[in-house]
Amino acid sequence: MSGPARSVSRVSAAALSGGSGDPDLRSAADVIATGARAMSGTWSRTIPGSIGVRMDGMTAIIAAGAPVARPAEYRLRHPLFGNRDFWYGPPGQPFLSPAAIAGMDAAMAKYAVKLDRLAAEAGYR
Repeated sequence: MSGPARSVSRVSAAALSGGSGDPDLRSAADVIATGARAMSGTWSRTIPGSIGVRMDGMTAIIAAGAPVARPAEYRLRHPLFGNRDFWYGPPGQPFLSPAAIAGMDAAMAKYAVKLDRLAAEAGYR
């Protein structure tokens, strides 16, 4: 193992492809990503399709690549089509952080299956 596991939630414009990592951790992160897609899908057509899970060693990164994702999640104001004389509030609602909070128990339960399997393989009952 390359160090302690970390949890990360961020909004990024990076492409969502890369290493496979721990499939059980990816499965647990998918629970949160699914929740984020559902939350953002109530007000956006572009964000749900841009949300994905990328593995970086023992870290699962849940990210959204749609341009409006960052202003929505962090509640950032933005100029209308680059016109800095007209500023508007953020679009939609935060979706990654609330999805992480709402899905935390289900994601942990999904990952606990791996821990139970490892304990059983080690002879624990």
